[in-house]
Amino acid sequence: MSNSLDTLFAEVDADKLPSLPHVLLVLLDASHTEVIAFDRLSDLIKKDAALAARVVSAANAAYYGGQGKNLTFERTLVLLGLDTIKTIAITASVQQFFSRFDSASSRRLKHFWHDSLSCAIIAKSIAKLTGYAYGDEAYLAGLMHNIGELIFVNNFHEEYTSIIEDVESKEAQTLRERERFGGDRYQAGAWLIAGWGIDSFMADAIMYQSESVDQIIDAHHLVKIIYLSNQLCDFVDRPDDQALLTAERLFDLDQALVKDVVSKAHEEVREAAKAMDIEIDEEPLDAAINQDQLFSADEIKQVELADRVRNVALMDGIRQQLTRATSEAAVLQTIKQGLNILFSARTSFFFLLNQKQNALSGKASGEPDLKIEEFNIPIGSDTSLIARCFNNREVISSFRLDENEPASVVDRQVINLTSNDGILCLPLVIDKHELGVLVIGFDQIAQERLDRQQRLFRMFANEAANHMLIHQQSAEAEEQRKEENREYYHSRAREIVHEVNNPLSIINNYVHILSTKLDESHVVQDDISIIKEELERAGNILLRLPGIAEKQTTSAGDELVNVNTVISDLLRVFRSSLFVTHQIESVVEFDEEMEPIVVDRNALKQIVTNIIKNAAEAMPESGRISVSTQRLVNHNGKNYIEIVIADNGPGIPDAIKTKLFSPVETTKGQGHAGLGLTIVKNLLDDMGGAISCRSGTKSGTRFEILIPRAIDN
Repeated sequence: MSNSLDTLFAEVDADKLPSLPHVLLVLLDASHTEVIAFDRLSDLIKKDAALAARVVSAANAAYYGGQGKNLTFERTLVLLGLDTIKTIAITASVQQFFSRFDSASSRRLKHFWHDSLSCAIIAKSIAKLTGYAYGDEAYLAGLMHNIGELIFVNNFHEEYTSIIEDVESKEAQTLRERERFGGDRYQAGAWLIAGWGIDSFMADAIMYQSESVDQIIDAHHLVKIIYLSNQLCDFVDRPDDQALLTAERLFDLDQALVKDVVSKAHEEVREAAKAMDIEIDEEPLDAAINQDQLFSADEIKQVELADRVRNVALMDGIRQQLTRATSEAAVLQTIKQGLNILFSARTSFFFLLNQKQNALSGKASGEPDLKIEEFNIPIGSDTSLIARCFNNREVISSFRLDENEPASVVDRQVINLTSNDGILCLPLVIDKHELGVLVIGFDQIAQERLDRQQRLFRMFANEAANHMLIHQQSAEAEEQRKEENREYYHSRAREIVHEVNNPLSIINNYVHILSTKLDESHVVQDDISIIKEELERAGNILLRLPGIAEKQTTSAGDELVNVNTVISDLLRVFRSSLFVTHQIESVVEFDEEMEPIVVDRNALKQIVTNIIKNAAEAMPESGRISVSTQRLVNHNGKNYIEIVIADNGPGIPDAIKTKLFSPVETTKGQGHAGLGLTIVKNLLDDMGGAISCRSGTKSGTRFEILIPRAIDN
């Protein structure tokens, strides 16, 4: 690029390219609706060259590096995020409002829009016809084919406008640009696109549009597509056989086929213009026709855009206040304050969804008169405006009721509470989340103003519902987290109390045995009594423990363990303590061929201790407990060792059997937490084992425990 062009482009501002207010209005609405669809936003943005340039520039090489030929607007918008898209729409709208474009300039901008979109559609069609695989790239290049003109208009408005008005052809326009600026609009467009850092020949395709067809014929496929599309995009307005000859030379395309492509493209552009209320003058730009009507329509759009930008700015202030609210009451109070600021509405009420009652319940939100909270309007009501607003998700005004359809009694009661002539009902809905209805009191004189502000009311309701939902979900998540923590702490505390009680009980039993072996008058009996009291006090302290701060690890890790030996040691302790006090007989039948297995020794001891202790405490005196082992049991194709612990007690009640391994009310007497079998089940789950139980009033209870047969080779 020459030094003169470097100097020129160093002075231009390519970040404020103008868009039609018609397009910006539709984009603002689409980006501030209840449900925002990225495909809808994409469809709008890629119909306007300036907006598309803003989006791609915002994404630039951070997202597009190495992906130039696979550009998709949908993915671009998702990557940028909704907040960025809204910012782009608002920024473009504000800049457009304060731009120097008058009605005459607006007509020129509409023709630029028509020309750019036509070229984009034609380029994509030619890409498909000629086998170019990257249709989206061709579309974007076509949309940008004349973006340099917009750069010149925006930076050298008066001078460049006079050039456009003086010339009669694209060739003459290009020469005048080079004479005045040292470069043309195609070079300016290529400079802009090159700055995006896209891996594409798009900049070249824009740069070489002023070359002769002889120079283009051997160029890259995309360069030829844009060269031809540029000639064809105004073919309907200015029939040109040269464009048809170019199509034949570059791609050997049939003239009838080319005309069909151009015709369909222009029809698609007309449909897009109609959808956005853009009135395009089909006459040549230099035709002497009366444009007063078109100017008036364009000026109306400019006023509408100013109003829409004002609404967005006002809503942004309310949004910032809502973001700072930290509680439901603060959110609701901020909404009421916003209503007062935006609409001079001094009285408003919330009717929030009460799912338990299937009704809309009144919410005073700090009002001194709490009578509104006595209202519960059934959702199924077809007479109340408030219920109808909620069910139909529509804004409803009591001022718009038919003369033959008076307001329902409940609506009239609410109107009386507002101390106004009527109410406006706004649905508080976000996507599938239905929160309730916002009811605002107004006087009859405000009816016309309410009609004019319908769009702003909807925007406000959408913003209010969004922040109410955010707070609601945040509060629910926090409450769930607290509940889970409470449950976890409580469960762990109960487990610890239960496990500590086991050794305390054994110590207490030993102390009891020691006491019985000594005379009642023995000198240490007083000391033994003190020990018993202290043991009981320790147990009571544990029972008052509300929870623990963090999960504790009791496992000592897996090691090689002789299961028979561990059980024998435990039974020896029980025989001299718990079994003595309960007069219980114990019987063992060990598999003497059982090899040591790899298992957590402490977990194994805990499992056996809990089951034997439960059995001993549940049985009447003079019962029997038997323990047996089996070295090899195959269950579902896996090898286990088996431990069977059985008693001849009264059996387990049916009410407990159904939830045997869950925390239950114990049958062992007051002071027992009923967690022993829950802990057993959890320990076995951790080691990949299993447990089953058979119990009857005559047969007693039998626990069969399977532990993986892991043998150290």
